[in-house]
Amino acid sequence: MHSHVGRRGLLTPRILAALSITVILALSAASAVMVLQMRQSAWDQVGRTSQNLLEVIERAIDRNIELYDLSLQAVVEGLQNPEVEGISPTLRQLILFDRSATAQGLGSILALDAEGNVFVDSASLIPRRLRLDDRDFFRIHKERADVGLYIGQPTTTQKDGRLLIPFSRRLAYADGTFAGVIVGAMDVSYFDALLRRLSIDTSGSVALFRTDGVMLARNPSNLKTIGQNISGSAHFHHYLEAAAGHFVATAKVDNVERFYTFMHVGTRPLIINVNISTEAIRAIWQPKAIGISGVVFVLCAGMIALTLLLQRELERRVEAERAALEANGELARLAATDGLTGLPNRRHFDATFERLRSQAERSGETLSLLLIDADRFKRYNDTYGHLAGDEVLKTIGRCLKQQVNGPDEAACRIGGEEFGFLLLGTHGREVAFRAERIRQAVARMQIPHSGQDGGLVTVSIGVACITRDTGMALSQCFAAADAALYEAKRRGRNRVVMQASPDEAAASSVGVA
Repeated sequence: MHSHVGRRGLLTPRILAALSITVILALSAASAVMVLQMRQSAWDQVGRTSQNLLEVIERAIDRNIELYDLSLQAVVEGLQNPEVEGISPTLRQLILFDRSATAQGLGSILALDAEGNVFVDSASLIPRRLRLDDRDFFRIHKERADVGLYIGQPTTTQKDGRLLIPFSRRLAYADGTFAGVIVGAMDVSYFDALLRRLSIDTSGSVALFRTDGVMLARNPSNLKTIGQNISGSAHFHHYLEAAAGHFVATAKVDNVERFYTFMHVGTRPLIINVNISTEAIRAIWQPKAIGISGVVFVLCAGMIALTLLLQRELERRVEAERAALEANGELARLAATDGLTGLPNRRHFDATFERLRSQAERSGETLSLLLIDADRFKRYNDTYGHLAGDEVLKTIGRCLKQQVNGPDEAACRIGGEEFGFLLLGTHGREVAFRAERIRQAVARMQIPHSGQDGGLVTVSIGVACITRDTGMALSQCFAAADAALYEAKRRGRNRVVMQASPDEAAASSVGVA
């Protein structure tokens, strides 16, 4: 009876918590759907509005450039007509230049010869003495015959400092060779006035630029940006991937995230864009979203309080378990680490040997064991003291750590002045080479040892290898390496000796001081 009541009492909080969470999730999901719909609606509205505005201004810009281009083409055709050459300058001026080319915001039209000198000027019967062969439009038309209408780099007039955008066409002889350039200009302020027709957010802007990134006009007007190349911006590639579209990016100039809508101007190498800060878009839907969220919060407050109590209790338990696991992990690490050298100890060495041996049996690779022993270490301790001896062991430990490459290798202190080094996948001469590197690394430390031949601390190394055919256990492999180490000591120390198995004699001595 008591057990049954206890079980019912235990289940009740869980049921209440489950019901609370279910209701909270349902209300949260419903409010989230409403908020997302409002957000999407705001973004769609801004996107449609920006697109409509761009279509209007794009048609206006394209039409104005087309009309001005017709004036340039008329000059080209007139100069190519031989009958125009013999008439008076006044009449020729009337034939070549129509009144549309003199409209407000349009500059004079110049005809340049093949050297870049002005020989016809729409503003005067006597052409100005100018040479413009250094301008980009002149070089482009001289090099290429297929450019058509070229929109050049914005330039500043010397007379009044106005910013002009040059528009040019190639002038050719009857055989198609380069005869010069017809160039006119449109005032940047003319395009600024067109862009100002777009009503945008104060944090947004409208810009007209070439497909190569050269800025031509901008609203709000900023003369410093005219002529600059923005193709190096991280998001410029979006403009070249489609004729029209939109994307979200952070502006490099002010680090403000914006929603960009863009469109190419007809078939011309021009792009117009309008950008609105995402903060302004959020201002459209966020107030309503906050109101809805507030209502949902009030409705869920009571249930959240209950679930929070339950969550805190669970968090305490999880934290206690995590702390216990971390403590166990730290204890396990300390238990497997030699306190003096910081290398793994004999316990870790045994476990690593079994792991690498199993891996070697599966893959067919060779497992090599290097036993490393400090030469005449007892004599060193007797001469220099145990503290100095400890420093020697630490130094050897550091040398071994530097020789470990990857998870299939391990260096361990296995007792006293003896160290073990395991190598998987290395065999033959390569094992001997690795062992010799270790011996040389210790010798390079140049630690004085008056009781050792040569007067320095050295190590002797015995090497044993396990293949799939030999299949030695740890004790057998250890015995083989120990026999090779004994042989190295017998031959005079400070050397590497390899021995294939405990039943064979030492195979070779590969390192001698």
